Amino acid sequence: MTTALLEISGLSVSYGRRATALRGAGRTRVLSGIDLTVAPGEILGIIGETGSGKTTLARAAVGLVRPDEGGIGFEGRDLTGLRSRELREFRRSGRAQFMFQDPLRSQDPDMTVRQIVAEPLAAVGASTRRERAARADEALALVGLDSGALGARTPGQLSGGQRQRVSLARAIVTRPRLLLSDEPVSALDASNRNLVLSLLDRLRRELGLAVVVISHDLSSLAGIADRVAVLYRGRLVEHGPIAEVLERPRHPYTALLTASAPSVRREHRLLPAQLRADPGREPWPDARGCVFAPRCRFAEERCREEPCAVPVTDSHPADSDSADSHPADSDSADSHSVACHRAGSWRERLG
Repeated sequence: MTTALLEISGLSVSYGRRATALRGAGRTRVLSGIDLTVAPGEILGIIGETGSGKTTLARAAVGLVRPDEGGIGFEGRDLTGLRSRELREFRRSGRAQFMFQDPLRSQDPDMTVRQIVAEPLAAVGASTRRERAARADEALALVGLDSGALGARTPGQLSGGQRQRVSLARAIVTRPRLLLSDEPVSALDASNRNLVLSLLDRLRRELGLAVVVISHDLSSLAGIADRVAVLYRGRLVEHGPIAEVLERPRHPYTALLTASAPSVRREHRLLPAQLRADPGREPWPDARGCVFAPRCRFAEERCREEPCAVPVTDSHPADSDSADSHPADSDSADSHSVACHRAGSWRERLG
């Protein structure tokens, strides 16, 4: 088995909350007990709707957010134990890079393309100005951009697809081991979206780059990701090989996501109406048990307790009543796990 490059275990993160007329100051939990690994040369997709904690997870992985609990290991080094100076040194090493969602807002409008791409090299103290320019041209060529034609332009003189590729070139110019990309294609048309996704796939193969792609769109991950992690309200509800998760999702929330994605859904797939909770059902206590229960058609009494992640074996997941004796194997890159009390039986209620 390939040794994991990034190891996240029991990660929990919360943000401070200001006092309002309705509630006092405090902290809001945005991630709870996340366990994930990423291997070299692998693409891991992280999906979930807005507010599920996807970006916070990625920011925590590169040291931009301090976790409340849990560990983050990168290349065998515990990042959560790094002090301020050590953390700055890690960020400036360029071994892990973060590709921001909006390229126009994350690129200096007064800098040229070549300057933007070379900027991380100056931050890590790499070489001379001439050598940095050469490295920038090399990175631009890797993402399919002509530095001679575009190197002197500013971001405002580029198309959306070109700006996204400039962001990608800037992210790989330090020759990182890990790239975290936040919604890399959400603002692009179909042709540019496919181009950027194919670039990520090619770069991970050519450079041995581990890539984490954050998205709310399953169809953008279907062709490139090896595994997918599904987040809902800060909790990991399903995690496994992309083909298995898309073809037969075990969690009702994952099933709802796949049913709502026309480019992923085929004729035999479920419809969103089959998975949404009955409007006439008695309101579910929002702060108790399974986080998806208030929206789940299949919630029952035992869902008032938060489910543990259990492994999927063969075509049927382990029953959650035996979760304590059969914990999910988070060390296996090919494992498929689900956190749902009804994982093995909710489909039976569809009729």
